[in-house]
Amino acid sequence: MDIEQSADACGGLAWISERLFKIEGRLTADLEDGEPLDDRARLLLARSSRRHGQHAQWWRAALPDSPALAGAERVRPPTHAWGRLLDRIEESSPTEAVAAIYEVAVPQLAFVIEHLGQELSPVSDGAVIRTARMVAADLAEERYDSKEVWNPPNIPSDEGLEELAIAFADDYREKRWPPLVTHPR
Repeated sequence: MDIEQSADACGGLAWISERLFKIEGRLTADLEDGEPLDDRARLLLARSSRRHGQHAQWWRAALPDSPALAGAERVRPPTHAWGRLLDRIEESSPTEAVAAIYEVAVPQLAFVIEHLGQELSPVSDGAVIRTARMVAADLAEERYDSKEVWNPPNIPSDEGLEELAIAFADDYREKRWPPLVTHPR
């Protein structure tokens, strides 16, 4: 992975983390939807939101500061599938949003970060590798904690989410992400 691809990876991961931070934060505060989340789910979302906000800062800090690489301009949706997924979560009811976060977004994000580590050079990408390891540890803990709060067998089947999962698989199979170089231009 070259420096531009690494910068695209960090920018894409910053964008995802920022969106999850905002979405989860909104879910913890949103009491008007008529479908309130229980206190345990709100606590999980609040903790998760803070972590995603911190992750976004870490990914942004890993962006190159060279004017030639325009690091700040690389904070964008890494693929159409990620953009569609997070838009869909944002538009969903609280229960559907939590289901999509913990059954699709967080597992996909963990998968991407795990594979990102395999693409990076320990010589030139040491800071990005360390960031990926810290974020991966947080995501593993979040996934574990979500199983105690969120009961996946009660989640209704959603063809739209299944379609997005297939789009993610296509992205990985066609090497669009990772190595995270396919911003929709």
